[in-house]
Amino acid sequence: MDITIFYPILISLVVLPVAFLPTIIALKKNHPYAVPIALVNIFGGLLGGAGWLVALVWSFILPEKNQLSVSSVADEIEKLHILKEKGVISEAEFNTKKAELIRP
Repeated sequence: MDITIFYPILISLVVLPVAFLPTIIALKKNHPYAVPIALVNIFGGLLGGAGWLVALVWSFILPEKNQLSVSSVADEIEKLHILKEKGVISEAEFNTKKAELIRP
């Protein structure tokens, strides 16, 4: 049996998924920079392989969401309280919004 028949199967099942692993990871994690990661993966991989490594590391680094500081959370709750006192929002709306702000 000629083993060269299995080379295309081996390439399509092993080599291609490993080559595009950073892109696959970025897409699965719904990374906000999935397209640039894919471009670095493809073009950087063709230019010596360093782009593949950069894209792999980048695919695991998710940007941080802007966290509100403690003082800004207190300010927001104070604003909500003023709105509640003026009758603009109800007690239930105030409690809901306050719980959203306090939640980590």
